[in-house]
Amino acid sequence: MTKKLFDKAKLRSTVAQQDVALVDRFDKADSILLKAPEPTTELRPAPQKSSVVRDTFSMPPDDYARIEELRITAAREGRVSTSKSEVVRAGLQALGRLNGQQLVEALDRLEKLVPGRKS
Repeated sequence: MTKKLFDKAKLRSTVAQQDVALVDRFDKADSILLKAPEPTTELRPAPQKSSVVRDTFSMPPDDYARIEELRITAAREGRVSTSKSEVVRAGLQALGRLNGQQLVEALDRLEKLVPGRKS
């Protein structure tokens, strides 16, 4: 087995060049990442993107089918795409416009379900 002989001066030079290149890359990254944000000229702040909450719930098959009927109705009226989530959220907004007595009456008309059970 032969031992390779390295030119120590050349090796030190290469290591020094790599050290300089590494420092240069970190300096460039810092200049980009640590740059102060430029002031905006907007008159109002940009709206914050809200996060969403994922949840699951049970409903009778007839209610689930009603969501699809409402999606089809919206499509017939010219709305290109309506998700199930949008139908449910629109329903919540509509319920929110009811007074307390109207809300209780709407809730009383619902079929009672046993939570977490399949029928």
